[in-house]
Amino acid sequence: MKKNLKLFSVLAFLLLSTQAFAAKNDKSSVETKVASVDVHGNVNLAIKTKQFGAKGFSISDVVSVKVGDFKFTAPIVKDYSDVSNGEFLIRINGDEVSIAINMGNFSKVSGAKEGSSVSITMKDRFGYLTPYHVRLLKKSEQRENFSSDEVFANFRTVSAGKIKESTLYRSCNPIITDARAPYAAKLVEKANIKTVLNLMNSPDNFELLDNSPYYKNLSENQNVILLGMGISFSDEDFVSKLHDALSFLASHEGPYLIHGKEGKNRTGYVIAVLEALCGSSMEEITDDYMLSFTNYYGVKKDTSQYKEIAKAVDYMFAKINGGKPVTDKNIQAVTEKYLLKTVELSQSQIDSIKKNLCDI
Repeated sequence: MKKNLKLFSVLAFLLLSTQAFAAKNDKSSVETKVASVDVHGNVNLAIKTKQFGAKGFSISDVVSVKVGDFKFTAPIVKDYSDVSNGEFLIRINGDEVSIAINMGNFSKVSGAKEGSSVSITMKDRFGYLTPYHVRLLKKSEQRENFSSDEVFANFRTVSAGKIKESTLYRSCNPIITDARAPYAAKLVEKANIKTVLNLMNSPDNFELLDNSPYYKNLSENQNVILLGMGISFSDEDFVSKLHDALSFLASHEGPYLIHGKEGKNRTGYVIAVLEALCGSSMEEITDDYMLSFTNYYGVKKDTSQYKEIAKAVDYMFAKINGGKPVTDKNIQAVTEKYLLKTVELSQSQIDSIKKNLCDI
């Protein structure tokens, strides 16, 4: 009963807030331009949130969009994770209205650039209300709300398939100034990590903190690689940096730590590739991927929310397999081919990664 009341309250709030936010006009439309393009390929529009709302648009609406000559349909949401990987979204973030692809590069896909014309028209008012509720994700920043330091820091060993015990770890970022980093830093030392693949920081935005001396020592001894990866795993830049990351892993000793900011998206992709290479099943990879969402947001298995987010794993592997679904029978072969042909690792590098990680 409490769960139903909570659901009703959330839906009622969304309806009331969106009604206040937008005029009741199912033929809403707006013409604007691209004001800027960020480093991830997301485009910020010249129109601001208040103006956008006054034109009749609100969160959970589904709209038709034309950017230059590129056309698509997308929901209006608040966060990238409100849609599945690879899907378009119109994002309301404070005063900014932007267009993006979750885990993708919209500018590259669409050809959008500063000054490009943008047309947005209403397709289905509140048409995304139910999926939007399913994806509502909130997390606490208080340690006392989590069962352990490991859960709070999203820190864990990866043991799917034939990965050696206590060899591969994943985590949130241990060196940024947030509530989780100090816990992650202590766990890195406790696990005796020897090599770190830092997917988030680049050399020009990297600062070693005094409260992580162990990590600092690893860096000073050339055992940390800074990748500064974006979030679109199909981008050439991402693939190039994945090559650098895995080459580094192949030539260094474990235990290994892979982390981005929260350790769930970029980290989830890189870990999934390594799990597949070491003979993991799709179920094992999905369970590990989704554990981050359980740790952060309390997303429970066998719920519609869990199932929606978990589709990201199928999407990832289908993407690297030319759009074709991947099964337990071919996932390892597909992944090895991807590393050889797309990531352009040598066979000896792949063999070294297997030797370092897999119990073979």
